[in-house]
Amino acid sequence: MVRVKLCGMTREEDVRAAVEAGADAVGFIVGFPSSTRNISLGRASRLMDLVPPFVNTVLVTTSTLIRDDMSDLLRMRMNDIQLYGDPPSLEAIRSLLRVGLIKPYPLRTSEALDVAGAVAGFDALLTDTYRDGMQGGTGRVSDWELCLKVRERIAPTPMILSGGLTPENVAHAIRRVRPFAVDASSGVELSPGIKDHGKIREFVARAREAG
Repeated sequence: MVRVKLCGMTREEDVRAAVEAGADAVGFIVGFPSSTRNISLGRASRLMDLVPPFVNTVLVTTSTLIRDDMSDLLRMRMNDIQLYGDPPSLEAIRSLLRVGLIKPYPLRTSEALDVAGAVAGFDALLTDTYRDGMQGGTGRVSDWELCLKVRERIAPTPMILSGGLTPENVAHAIRRVRPFAVDASSGVELSPGIKDHGKIREFVARAREAG
């Protein structure tokens, strides 16, 4: 069964809606001041405390924050980190925080895809659509044929498909790419950072039907 991650949570009611809809994971963005979905570490920690057992919490952050705020991170109850930037040591992060590590990978073209090298040391790879000046979360629909090639190249490492996924297109994307999981943020929102609970339910339901 394809897993579902809903990212960019900023409000208690949205976290509860995602959990009630059956999401497998919820993501919290910290360390990206330009993002409308960015929240503080303290806020992310409080929202994570609302998440029940068997639903994963994912911190979406940067290697800089990992280096600078390790003491705060040690007090948080997260399961995984979606990590942007080059950390000093993946094994040190994994050992200290007891988390899985997800590698974000913005896709440009099919040429020279060094995905095998990019995912080395990580527990999963998350695809996104490249956009100049943005590290991720572009909201643009991914090239699913390219994503399929990525999945095949990194197997058996799990691939998380993201990039412009909505309730309307998630089933088709799953059938075409057959990822380990799908990830949505803007595609289930009323406005940036504010989730649409109806879209959340529909997204999870359609992903389940397809996967």
